[in-house]
Amino acid sequence: MHYTRLGLGGPTLSRLAGAALQTDPAGPDMAQNLARHVGQALDAGINLFDASSSMDGMAESLLANALGKRRAEVLISSRLGARRTAPHSHPGLSRSDMVWSVEQSLKRLGTDWLDLCVVPHEDPYTPLEETLQALDDMVRAGKVRYLGFANWPAWKAAKALELQQRHGWAPFCFGEMHYALNTRSPEREAIPMLQSYGLGLIAKAQPSGLQASQGQTGCPTLTDSPRSNHRLAELLRDIADGHQASTTQIALAWLLAREPVCSIVPGFNSAMSQRDALHATTLQLSATELLLLDAASAPTPLLPDWFVEQEHMPTAPAALEKSCA
Repeated sequence: MHYTRLGLGGPTLSRLAGAALQTDPAGPDMAQNLARHVGQALDAGINLFDASSSMDGMAESLLANALGKRRAEVLISSRLGARRTAPHSHPGLSRSDMVWSVEQSLKRLGTDWLDLCVVPHEDPYTPLEETLQALDDMVRAGKVRYLGFANWPAWKAAKALELQQRHGWAPFCFGEMHYALNTRSPEREAIPMLQSYGLGLIAKAQPSGLQASQGQTGCPTLTDSPRSNHRLAELLRDIADGHQASTTQIALAWLLAREPVCSIVPGFNSAMSQRDALHATTLQLSATELLLLDAASAPTPLLPDWFVEQEHMPTAPAALEKSCA
């Protein structure tokens, strides 16, 4: 397992994270499956575990039981600020609701601290300053160690970072985003912002965003660049055949090779097991393969990017795409 630092001020973490299995939480073998899953991850050297599933905290309780006495050896990431009732009575990022959320997470995890605390959404009912100061208070109290945000607009994350710096509050050290071959829109503004401020990136990658075939069409569903579906599917299959790997593993290997990506949280299900993801960390794609995948999955240009093409200004990806056509 390879490791890297999460941004300029974050902890050292494994390039692949362990995540709660996406199975029926009421299933009789849920705890046993997760315990086996966690044991396999620990044996492979994974030291980051994501407990932010949508099972109303059940993932945290199950993860705590699976880790047992080894909790201090790992980093646990979880989310806060889920809105509980009406918008005005319990705004998800108000001080009171955030404190409640963290306390509940700590209770379920059976621990005194949360390593990575992720703020998952915007809250139009709470001033940003209230949210950031509450986060700072929790860091100073030792209940939270590192702060991150999930899928915020680049401008708002930058505004938050400026406020944190101005007031001396604990800063965000990473962003958590949906990012994959079929979801490269973060490259437009979010990722440049992260790099400018020295923040790390934890990528959330769902199997649907990594597979090269769906049904009998052999074409992935690409939200960013639908025109390149068929071409990317064929390219993934060709590269996968050369490495004796699956297309999902190739897509993960591409993601691991992206410079801003510190770690990946795969969405495990029947289409992608943890063993598949672990194998992807050992794959070394060539520079040519990476460039071909970049060109085939490039997002549809938006303003001002398309203006560059309008003016016929050459760019490396455009030149490569033309040469590969």
